[in-house]
Amino acid sequence: MSFENLTAVSSDSILGLAQAFRRDPAPEKIDLTVGIYRDDDGQTPVMHAVAEAERALLAAQTTKSYLPPIGLPGYRTRIRQLVLGELDAGLADRTGVLQTTGGCGALRIGAELFAVAQPDKPVYLSDPTWGNHHGLMSGAGLGISTYPYFDLDGHTLTMDAMLDCLQRAPEQSLVVLQASCHNPTGADPDAEAWAAILDRIEQRAHLPFFDLAYQGLGAGLQQDALPVRMAAKRLGEFLVAVSCSKNFGLYRERAGALLMVAADAGQRRVLESRVKQIARGMYSMPPAHGALIVDRVLADTGLRNTWRRELAVMSQRLAVLRTGLARALAERRPDLDCSWIATGNGLFLQLGIDTGVVDRLRDKNHIYMVRDGRINVAGLNGHNLAVFADALAPRLP
Repeated sequence: MSFENLTAVSSDSILGLAQAFRRDPAPEKIDLTVGIYRDDDGQTPVMHAVAEAERALLAAQTTKSYLPPIGLPGYRTRIRQLVLGELDAGLADRTGVLQTTGGCGALRIGAELFAVAQPDKPVYLSDPTWGNHHGLMSGAGLGISTYPYFDLDGHTLTMDAMLDCLQRAPEQSLVVLQASCHNPTGADPDAEAWAAILDRIEQRAHLPFFDLAYQGLGAGLQQDALPVRMAAKRLGEFLVAVSCSKNFGLYRERAGALLMVAADAGQRRVLESRVKQIARGMYSMPPAHGALIVDRVLADTGLRNTWRRELAVMSQRLAVLRTGLARALAERRPDLDCSWIATGNGLFLQLGIDTGVVDRLRDKNHIYMVRDGRINVAGLNGHNLAVFADALAPRLP
């Protein structure tokens, strides 16, 4: 037997919690696990701009043939423009774009590219970070180290410790940086802090790899891409993993991209040839449907404006939920400073509670969250926010 020596591995902890939530018969259960946007009714709707683009595509399509291995040309151009903004014109010749199977595909192929170029160098991930970063990087054969990022007790960024770690890291290390809406903390560096981070990266010749999974869900489309654009003004090379899952609501369509800003056009062509080869050995050709939708939305002025308005509503709702939760907890625990909850960005925040509290909230209150205390803010709404605050407040340290 070929596989008799294998044993089962545990399922992804977050996905396992989501399955447990679905099995729970309690009528007032609350799901704060998987990182997807939900509206006030707990639904993850199809965006109007996306639905309109999809209808037009279905009416006009004449083939299901493969896309080019590197991806849909219009999609690649428009994603690059969305990420780089007004800097795009000056960087287009230096910037390669590979259409990928979601943001995970971009992260993995970027890691594989670095592993080929610098096989003996490590990758640095924030502590804490999204759990799948570890699997995506180690799967490419990279040795993983971490840099301090967030103080769970003080609810603040640990900038001095982070900068010290990057200074001590081996030169030319790969450094994964979440550009905005940090998962799991929701805490993002400001422009001054980003400048200090990029200073240290430049001094040590590290390669920054930005994970841009939530552009538009935090402080806006422009601000959420700020560190990428700051890097574009000062660094000769860097990578960006882009996901359209959250900001276009295309979770299961797997639309993503890997941007490679190179030293010059010649180096860009080398990198494009390399990532095409890597992708060919993994999945061969990229999926079309999600990329075609994004391309149509961004190419059409009316659809693009509709999408921007919808995205702004989603971002504003997350901000309102954060403020509401901070206020509700402060009312129940006036001894605590809960203002940090309101100042975060995006879908996530990390409560800093231990696993015992997480387990009791699940078992006694039917409230499901990741065991490290991360919650998806979008799982809250006008119906359950007070219920959640009532259950959580007495258990906060």
